[in-house]
Amino acid sequence: MDRASAWVLNFDADEELARPAGYTPRAAVAARALELAGRVAALLRPGDVVLSPALPSPLVPPAPPGTPLIGRAWCPTPRALRLLGRAGVAAAEAPPLDVLRRVNHRRFCADLGQTLPGARYVATLPELEAAIAAPTPSGHWLLKRPFGFAGRGRRRVARGALPPDARPWAVASLAVASPGGGLQVEPWVERRGDFSLHGHVARGGAVRLGAPCVQRCDGNGAYLGAALAGEGDLDGGERRRLVEAALEAGEALAGAGYFGPFGIDAFRWEDERGALRWNPRCEINARYTMAWATGMGSARPDLDGPARD
Repeated sequence: MDRASAWVLNFDADEELARPAGYTPRAAVAARALELAGRVAALLRPGDVVLSPALPSPLVPPAPPGTPLIGRAWCPTPRALRLLGRAGVAAAEAPPLDVLRRVNHRRFCADLGQTLPGARYVATLPELEAAIAAPTPSGHWLLKRPFGFAGRGRRRVARGALPPDARPWAVASLAVASPGGGLQVEPWVERRGDFSLHGHVARGGAVRLGAPCVQRCDGNGAYLGAALAGEGDLDGGERRRLVEAALEAGEALAGAGYFGPFGIDAFRWEDERGALRWNPRCEINARYTMAWATGMGSARPDLDGPARD
């Protein structure tokens, strides 16, 4: 008999990964849970149930009585696994916390190679000050904390000295104990199209990819929606480089001990001369994403595999 899933849709997983000890969700995150769940309904199959405290269950037709359940999470953080345990549901096998923190940290993406001119990952205040003093196409830099989602954990600053109102935020970001600290520094550029490609890393390391998606995001980078990319949405070179970047990310994730769903984000941008350029990898998300089910379509390799012991 196929096993239906009991889901913990912990959309705030990145915040827990940043501060796992004693993490408690913020009220604002809980308030948006139902809205966000509606956007990922394609993840759920008939018979699945949702265990997240802020969400009603079922969001899909309920399973017949006696249907066995296996626990799954947006990201299998300690809090998500505790929720499954309290419900008496065996969780699907998942990577340990130290692996989840490492591969979702922005340094992991940065260590695969920077993809925008002048971008770097910094760990000290002098490194940050040197980075933002350098030229940038728009005259501005974007600072990103190691963990973030939906456009959170970002500050835009003008080239030059670190402004007084941004200094406490930056110092706090740099002061977090390893592996939490640091900042990704990259030029603020004018985006002309957002895209993503999703996949799955099997327990043995095999990487399977879905199809590219066109994403709609707001001015702060928060996700608004996605659809499969059509023939005219990406040129041949962009599509090829996106697939190469996703395969590289998947192989790096496998090498770090991760297995499960993942996605990368990419974008097209306009330089100071008005030419369009391509950034094939701006983020790696080692978890489910809002567009994961759209990109993977009917392929569900995430539903294979045993429960945890």
